[in-house]
Amino acid sequence: MLFPDPPNILDAETAEELLRFFDKFPVLKIAGFSLWTFDEMTPEAAKIIADSSIDILFLDSVRVVSPEVIRILVESPVSFLSLGGLEEISPEVATILSGFRGSYLKLDGLTELSPDVAALLAGFPKVLSLGGIKTLGTAAAKALAEHRGDLMLDGLLYLPEDVAKAIARHEGTLLTFESLRFLSDGAAKALAGYGGKLEIPIVEMGVNAGPARTLGNSGKMGWRDWACDVINISV
Repeated sequence: MLFPDPPNILDAETAEELLRFFDKFPVLKIAGFSLWTFDEMTPEAAKIIADSSIDILFLDSVRVVSPEVIRILVESPVSFLSLGGLEEISPEVATILSGFRGSYLKLDGLTELSPDVAALLAGFPKVLSLGGIKTLGTAAAKALAEHRGDLMLDGLLYLPEDVAKAIARHEGTLLTFESLRFLSDGAAKALAGYGGKLEIPIVEMGVNAGPARTLGNSGKMGWRDWACDVINISV
């Protein structure tokens, strides 16, 4: 059998076995532990993984991660950490995650975001991905605006004007909305004032905006010029 058949709990013995497996098949190292589903992960396993040479760590299939495990992971040499199996986190866990020493924190399993948790996660100063968030409240958007790194909100399908105004105050250099498909005129005007770079794919603007337009992955059609032309504003 090519793949190991580990137990449901990612413990120290299982972690060591899988690390040996990745050494034999380096091509699988990126997907790593997400190739299997684990109900939880022990601190001992986290320590073994933290002490390994893994730089990009996907733990998207681990459903339950304790604060102790989170602390071990965020203090490890890992530069990219994905915890997509977490659908909700406590303020305690959010506080620990905000201290992650790496450069990319991916929490795409989160489906809701309270203002308190948003404010704590905003303390992480580098790339923060919250791709599982489908709707965002104004208070949470205001909290996230304090974030100073790249912010990815790629699960949002719609951005109300009040939320757009709040998130447009984002103190970082990049906002991405890869699933956004509609913007009201007011929301477009708010985003046109954003000081950083915007990435929005295909957007339908208001009720009189005509056909949807493509901005491309990097907004190369000139987001501000396009928005100003469509809704007749100046920035």
